[in-house]
Amino acid sequence: MAGADMVMVGHITMTNIDNQPATLSKTMITDELRGRLGFDGVVVTDSLAMGAVADMYGSGELAVKIVEAGADILLMPKDMKAAVEGLEKAVESGQISEERINESLRRILVLKAEKLDIE
Repeated sequence: MAGADMVMVGHITMTNIDNQPATLSKTMITDELRGRLGFDGVVVTDSLAMGAVADMYGSGELAVKIVEAGADILLMPKDMKAAVEGLEKAVESGQISEERINESLRRILVLKAEKLDIE
């Protein structure tokens, strides 16, 4: 992890941890990657159009579960409009806080600023 700006979380299932794809796993993203390993960069998912996750949930529900797990960038949802609407509804209902969305936004903007050499 040392020096990595971003980490891509794949859809591999860790049956001995929580029996779900790592992309959906708060244990893997928040507890292990961010907590135990101390990674504070951007977490991006693998393609959300892949059957490993797209066949399990609709794009809206999938997007919400992934943000709740701790990812920042959701790569290639099968239905982008449904993913955005799912997240909007989750924020409006309080299921996901604006602060949680802002955490991801801050990480992304900091990385962009660093790469563009903006202070």
